[in-house]
Amino acid sequence: MSTLLPMWPQSKRRSRTLRRNGFIFVLCCLVFSLWKTDLLYDLKSSGFKITNHAGSRKSNSKAVLPCRTLPGADETLVILKTGATELQDRLPVHLKTTFRCYPHYIIVSDHAEAFQGETIRDVLGTSVSTEKLDAHADFGLYRRLRDSGRKALEISELSGSESQETNWSGNRGNRGWKVDKWKFLPMVNSTYYEFPQFRWYVFLEADTYVMWATLLQYLQALDSRKEYYLGNQMVIGEDVFAHGGSGFVVSNPAMKVMVDYYRQYKGELEAYTDWHWAGDCVLGMAFKKAKIPLTYAWPIIQEGYPGVVPYGKRNDASIPDPRKRLWCYPTASFHHVSPEMVEDLWEFEMQWLEKKGKDEKPWLRHKEFFEQYLLPRMRETSTDWDSENDLDQGLGLSLDECEAKCKATAECMQWSLEKNGGLCKIRNDPGLGKYKANVTSGWMYDRIVKFTQDQAPCGDEGWILK
Repeated sequence: MSTLLPMWPQSKRRSRTLRRNGFIFVLCCLVFSLWKTDLLYDLKSSGFKITNHAGSRKSNSKAVLPCRTLPGADETLVILKTGATELQDRLPVHLKTTFRCYPHYIIVSDHAEAFQGETIRDVLGTSVSTEKLDAHADFGLYRRLRDSGRKALEISELSGSESQETNWSGNRGNRGWKVDKWKFLPMVNSTYYEFPQFRWYVFLEADTYVMWATLLQYLQALDSRKEYYLGNQMVIGEDVFAHGGSGFVVSNPAMKVMVDYYRQYKGELEAYTDWHWAGDCVLGMAFKKAKIPLTYAWPIIQEGYPGVVPYGKRNDASIPDPRKRLWCYPTASFHHVSPEMVEDLWEFEMQWLEKKGKDEKPWLRHKEFFEQYLLPRMRETSTDWDSENDLDQGLGLSLDECEAKCKATAECMQWSLEKNGGLCKIRNDPGLGKYKANVTSGWMYDRIVKFTQDQAPCGDEGWILK
């Protein structure tokens, strides 16, 4: 005997079915609409090729960060140069910090790939001659990446997240560094070819930190209609150039001149790049040949890690221009910055922007950066930290004994001791230093405060215009 199931009257059953189908239809339309909106956004974004995010500081906040709407930000394109060997370690921190302040940016590398929603552009494949790409020894890593993707990388080739300072001539044995010198001219060429509408082009590296508010104020003081190539001046032989790691800036007219020159003399420039070891120097030589001189922007743009910038007269520090008093100039960039330091600096800059009064100047001097960022970090003794001291005090001392050596020397500002009876060192001018395992550092905080108070008042030091 079959079981009889209750039945709705025919009219009600049809009505219920229609309502259910109608609901499903509306729901499908809504889902499709949202998907289509995202798809259209992705298509538009990929077509424009410049990332433009909302820029909220918190992921669940709709507020726009103050750094994103600063004067001049919308007229500036930031170009971050990186490489496949360092990208996974050094790029993520920028995606969650500095890039949220840039209305317009692109990322160029030696390998085209998608990374955490970003398009990484192969800057070599579109500009460097085919014979170089296919046969030159410097492009061995490039060819492996082109053929097999990221899986072609060996563990030993990855940079790691910790920033290690190289010597002034770079790490010539590193495969990623060998191909890096070939990126400078192509990235200028391809950037202007695709994006000729910006007033300013800011070129950075993955271990560079830019004080965005200060840099934009600097650019506001310059005439973007003129030919500017500005950065931290360095010299190799007779060639003066803007150091790539410090960051450098090019105005729109200068970009056009450089691109025209590059296209006319590409063969000669590639031959010079092949012979040379520093791509930023090759670029500087090309600007000089194109009749665009370098604007010496040090110490506004400089190459030092925050903890080793020579705020005092550090007797082992070579500075580009001894006539300029670093303490009083605006500060716009740091180099050799680890991902952790990038995040720390960004948080500091965001807090400073939020707290500063309307009547306060919208940029920081080195003096103010030292007092507000570095000095508070010198209150306590730090382990696994090297304050980079230069006066040896001997071996086999305890922490208390090493500190006592500094206290007994009236001029001493700081001390450090290597673990397990290692060397004790002191220093007579202040600096925070940087991470180093098995070293403990301490500072004479009251003496450093007095050091800041004893500095002569700043004069008319400001923007370097030519």
